[in-house]
Amino acid sequence: MTVYGYARAVTHKIDDQTEKLYASGCSTVFSDFRISTDAPGDGWRELVETVKAGDAVRVLSWPYLTRDVRTHEFIRASLADLGVQVETLEP
Repeated sequence: MTVYGYARAVTHKIDDQTEKLYASGCSTVFSDFRISTDAPGDGWRELVETVKAGDAVRVLSWPYLTRDVRTHEFIRASLADLGVQVETLEP
């Protein structure tokens, strides 16, 4: 099992997220600079192309990724369909 990270932000705070994800044991962290209500971008697509069933994707917390319920559900469902576990570092 490989643990990947996914970070998303519209400001420099993405560096903080990335550092925390690497410190938590993620081997690779994918990221997007996007408004929280936008659909995921290129970093998301790279992540989905990389993960395999049994891997884990770790995010700092859901509010960092999106405040939009449909995008939240899309991210969770997409990873579940791939057999990938989702973990959060913060509530």
